[in-house]
Amino acid sequence: MTPSTLASLVALSLAAQSPGDGGAARYRAWCASCHGADGRGVPARTTRLAVPPADLTACRASSAEPEDHWVGIVTRGGAAFGLSLDMPAFGEAGTPEQIRALVRYVRSLCRESGWPPGELNFPRPFLVEKAYPEDEVVITDRGRGQELIYERRLGKRLQLEASARSAFDGKPGTFAGVTGAVKYNLWYSLERGALASLGVEATPPLGRQDRWEVEPFLTFGAYPRRALLVQGEIAGTWEEAEGISAFSYRVGVGREIGRVVPMLEVGWTVPRDGERTLSFYPQLWMQLSRLGHVAASLGAELPAVGPEPRHPRLIAFVLWDYADAPLLRGW
Repeated sequence: MTPSTLASLVALSLAAQSPGDGGAARYRAWCASCHGADGRGVPARTTRLAVPPADLTACRASSAEPEDHWVGIVTRGGAAFGLSLDMPAFGEAGTPEQIRALVRYVRSLCRESGWPPGELNFPRPFLVEKAYPEDEVVITDRGRGQELIYERRLGKRLQLEASARSAFDGKPGTFAGVTGAVKYNLWYSLERGALASLGVEATPPLGRQDRWEVEPFLTFGAYPRRALLVQGEIAGTWEEAEGISAFSYRVGVGREIGRVVPMLEVGWTVPRDGERTLSFYPQLWMQLSRLGHVAASLGAELPAVGPEPRHPRLIAFVLWDYADAPLLRGW
């Protein structure tokens, strides 16, 4: 019998003997031997683990995932999500209510307020900038253009972003330019299932970009009554030597169906001079890894109003939430 198997059996035995249904009592019975009495990830001296346990007091980790995700891991164990076998399954040791009480206690070990909860970390759409601060790497292909995006969360609500673009369309120069961005979560409410953020993107004159372009934006997301998922954005475009050149309005709706989320976005751009454009973006977001830290989306841009010619374009992206786990774990 391996040490990790023995630790799992001991934990399950203690669970069956533990008095009371409170989250703290369950934590002492089920989790303290591995994660430490205070949740900081320091196991008992008699516990031997193949993978160091998580620090459950780290707000960045405990707040980023929804409660149901934590419940799934406690119920089914680490192996069900491609994680460490050291994490046993407690689904037969306690009731769903007891497991949920435990999860809520564990998440309360984060002693800092102001961290947006993972329930508001909605699936990424094509157009609308996510309102949730994120740690992600995203590779996007849009027609003959590609983009590599790196997002880095700083603290509770701030996010920095850098992206580089290329285009293989037969024109001179495949390097299309770079963009930097900053985003800050202004407000969130778990009770209302909504959040809003303010940000700004800046694109310098590099590659095919011939002038500075700055785009401030306000973005939001909402999941009222866990029915339809709604995300939207209002953005303005400022160009060097021209000033404000356009305003853009973007909104999308979707619905979670297991590990997939069909979505439809609409993008409407109103330039100061020139013709307005309206496009539709049907898409299907898919969770690829069992852990959920790798996802992809496939869809199209369907121009409806705007200058000719109006040709549809396929759009796809793959994203990796690198704060959750290494790329090859969690499958």
